[in-house]
Amino acid sequence: MKKIFGNKKSIAVFVLPAFIIYSVFVLFPIGYNIYVSLLRTDLMSPGRFIGLKNYENLLKDKVFVKALGNNVLMVIGSLIAHLPLALLFGNILFQKVKGSHFFQTVFFLPSVICGVAVGMTWTFIYNSEFGLLNKILSAIGRGDLQSAWLADKNTALLCIVFVVMWQFVGYHMVIQLAAMKNISPSYYEAAEIDGAGKWKQFTSITLPLIKPILKVDAVLIITGALKYYDLVAVMTGGGPNHASELMSTYMFYQGFRTLKYGYSAAIGVVLLLLCICSVALSNFVFGKEQADY
Repeated sequence: MKKIFGNKKSIAVFVLPAFIIYSVFVLFPIGYNIYVSLLRTDLMSPGRFIGLKNYENLLKDKVFVKALGNNVLMVIGSLIAHLPLALLFGNILFQKVKGSHFFQTVFFLPSVICGVAVGMTWTFIYNSEFGLLNKILSAIGRGDLQSAWLADKNTALLCIVFVVMWQFVGYHMVIQLAAMKNISPSYYEAAEIDGAGKWKQFTSITLPLIKPILKVDAVLIITGALKYYDLVAVMTGGGPNHASELMSTYMFYQGFRTLKYGYSAAIGVVLLLLCICSVALSNFVFGKEQADY
């Protein structure tokens, strides 16, 4: 077996089928999308090559600029909502509290629910007339705080960020908790002998050793925030007045509503570049050193 895997031709034979599948379903669509972004086409008639004109128009498109800004806010909001909370909950459950497995399941459960179902549920909760949130505010005597949450341009995006946090904080908690459980107990035993408290153990042992996983988790959060579509489409449709418009929803609108597939493809290319930049930025912020368990 060692002889087989030491042969480069044997390695190529094993890798080739996966690479072909990856090329057909990932590399080719990306390349074709880049090609389409250089055309003015509705995909039903011969396209006309216009070079970088679609990208130039994007820079002048106020709705796209608004969607780009909303995506940046979504990324920042998702990072703030997910990383610290997931780290906090994960560290609490790591302490072997009673019912730890039950709470892991409860926190993780929303992440396996269909995004459309989550969006519809929270749309009812935020409803200005019969929504649960306004009813609760009225019941506790804070009716002055009632609002048309998803119809208000000042709160629509924040409401969506909160739903994203509710749905996925458990998912990221499980990832970080798994990294914590991979740390040798001997480190904590030695720290306790030296008189280190829980906070000192967390900052000196847990946090440094799960740093590579935090980097991966940050990439998942950022790329996920850049690609969110279903929740926004169901809850606000990008409104009111594009207050919650994201690049993904605007890309769908341009491609399938106005049939400007070249323009829509250009938005997709920008989205791809932002995802690549987010990975590079995460590598820079977290560094490349490996954890030593």
